[in-house]
Amino acid sequence: MNKPRSIYLFWASMDAFYIVLYILRSAARGAIPFWSDFNSGLEVVRSWGGPGFVIWVGLFLQLSVIVTCVSFFKYQKFAVFLAVVQMPLRLFFIVPSISVVLLLPMVVAGINNWMWVGLLIASEAIKGWSIWRLWRTSGSPILER
Repeated sequence: MNKPRSIYLFWASMDAFYIVLYILRSAARGAIPFWSDFNSGLEVVRSWGGPGFVIWVGLFLQLSVIVTCVSFFKYQKFAVFLAVVQMPLRLFFIVPSISVVLLLPMVVAGINNWMWVGLLIASEAIKGWSIWRLWRTSGSPILER
């Protein structure tokens, strides 16, 4: 397996892990994945006020993770572009690209908030560096088909 292909598959597997974890955690609390959180967010905005577009942006991020998972798995250059678009949203909504980080509270008791921030930033930095390399070796995913 060549190096770019392994990078694509690694990020596809991280997104797949996140999706499965999200679905399992939603099911464990009796919620419908994605839909229940979206409705809950809209209800909070209606009750407390605030920018409703943030809920829509969060939904976009959640659905785009599914798209990048499939796109990375299929080795599509578009995945690189979408992953770059996701990076600030992942930081804002605290969705690490290296999704195994989400299991740390189960392993490490009393995890520090600064450690979370550091791991989140490191996760995005690693992904940013690796997809930058993909972009350089394969060209712009937007300009080529």
